[in-house]
Amino acid sequence: MAWVIIIGVLLVAIGPVLYVIPSKRDKQLAALRARARVSGLAVDISYIPNLNATGSDKVSAGGKKRDARIKCTTYTLVLPKQMQEAPGWHLARSETDNVLIAGWGRIGAVHHISISDSGYWNTVRTIVEALPGACIAVRATPYEVSWQGLERLDGQSIDQVVVEIKAGLEKIAKLHSQIDKERQLPPSRT
Repeated sequence: MAWVIIIGVLLVAIGPVLYVIPSKRDKQLAALRARARVSGLAVDISYIPNLNATGSDKVSAGGKKRDARIKCTTYTLVLPKQMQEAPGWHLARSETDNVLIAGWGRIGAVHHISISDSGYWNTVRTIVEALPGACIAVRATPYEVSWQGLERLDGQSIDQVVVEIKAGLEKIAKLHSQIDKERQLPPSRT
């Protein structure tokens, strides 16, 4: 009987300690985020609208309105200077709103670029579809470009995922920098 009491006391004492020890996934995510910060990306937790939300995601059985959002991690490349004339948009994976890019829908309005500019959107599609790590949204503003996702490595190394995310964001930033520069040039006199 004494052994049962001793084992019970040990479980009560050790249980909370085992509960706070990080899991293998927690350690991977911490390493991924640390590597992203070292590479120059800002890391944050954010929420985006669920563009694929069903009726039950939007309203409870009791009739209460729900906020259909997805919690994700945001990796942001802050631009060295503001690009006022660069396009601005926020895209998320979507099964319904496929106006700009197949499989991607708009969150909010699109600024400084026509939604009918197929050359631009084809270039963005190529970049966005190559982003790793379960990317579910991409955002571009005059100040930054962001990857938003669920942080899955899918068999890739932490370094490889961070390098590919940063490279994709840099491609979008470079494209927007070119557009911004072209729009700020004085009109040519011919």
